[in-house]
Amino acid sequence: MKETLFIKARELGEEIKNSEEFKGMNLAEQKANTNAELIAFSGEYEQLRHRLQELSLEDEPDKDKISEIDREMQSIKEKMLAHADMKDLSQKREAFSLLMDKVNRVLQSALLPDMAGCSGSCEGCAGC
Repeated sequence: MKETLFIKARELGEEIKNSEEFKGMNLAEQKANTNAELIAFSGEYEQLRHRLQELSLEDEPDKDKISEIDREMQSIKEKMLAHADMKDLSQKREAFSLLMDKVNRVLQSALLPDMAGCSGSCEGCAGC
C-alpha cells in the first residue's frame, strides 16, 4: 500500500513538473537569474546589507548612515521589482501557486468526507 502511495506521489510530481505553470516559472527564474542588470542590483543590495550589518554592530551605530543605507536598499529593491523580468517571474510564481492551491484542494477533498464531490474548482462554490 505504501509503495503505491509513493508511486502516485512521484507521478503527481512529474505531472506538476510537466505543467505549463511550472515550466513557465522555471524559465522566468532562469531569465531573471541570468539578467546582468538584476545581477548587478542584487550585488549592490548585498553589499549594502553587509555594510548595514557592520554598522549595526558598532558600539555607537551611526543612525543617519544606517537610515541612508536603508533608503538605498529600498530604492534598489524597488528597481528590481519594477524590472520586466522580475515582474514576469512574480506573475509566473503566482500562476504556479494557484495551480498548487488547486491540487491541494483536490487532495483535501479526497481526504475529507464532507468535501466529497469537490472538483477543486472554487467557481460557484460557497466555500470549504
